[in-house]
Amino acid sequence: MNLVRRAWDWLTSAGTANRPKKNAMQKLQMGVRVTAKCRFNASERLQRQGRFAFFTNTFLSVALILIPLLQNANIALRFSGTVLNMMQIFFAVCVLVYSIVIGTARYELRGENLTECGDKLKELSRDIDKAQMNNQEITQEQYDRFNEKYSLIISDTENHTRGDYELARLEMSSEYHVSGFPRFMIWLRARSERMMPFAIPVLMNILVLVFITDMLGITQVISPHLKSAALAAS
Repeated sequence: MNLVRRAWDWLTSAGTANRPKKNAMQKLQMGVRVTAKCRFNASERLQRQGRFAFFTNTFLSVALILIPLLQNANIALRFSGTVLNMMQIFFAVCVLVYSIVIGTARYELRGENLTECGDKLKELSRDIDKAQMNNQEITQEQYDRFNEKYSLIISDTENHTRGDYELARLEMSSEYHVSGFPRFMIWLRARSERMMPFAIPVLMNILVLVFITDMLGITQVISPHLKSAALAAS
């Protein structure tokens, strides 16, 4: 019976409700640690988005250059000149859009700022640890000073997302005891939010790859539909 009870508690993460309550200083220190982890997660997320956006922009640029080179090389291509010219215009617009996105999003700069914020929060957490080791109880004046410093640090950078916080909950097992089905749902929500910004770039890369392989006659994914549309138009 106890085994069934423990299995049910693990599956529903019932043990989370039985955690001991924290005082104000412990809550502040936990908030500092969790926020630092969230900032690092946000920095990693932005840097990955920046790298993938740059890769997508480069891939589109290569396709844009490759099409006229193959046309001038007198290689037998499966698409007509009209279709190739149309796709060149489309790829050129995509390159322009991604260049603007990369320039305005400033992924690298934002990631560096979030990393710096996380480093400052880690230093603040160490200062709190030292103060607790030197004093049996933290005074109200010390608490107010630490709390003010914490507010100043997090106000200098953009906030993290809900997905960054959810990942922090999964990674900080000493602070958050989440197991079973609730843990899976948190993981699913966090990963879904992480993957959403990559959906359009991934589709664009697949489209470019399929178009080039169809153009060279390696595959036949788009070419039959284009031929059918051309016959219907004629």
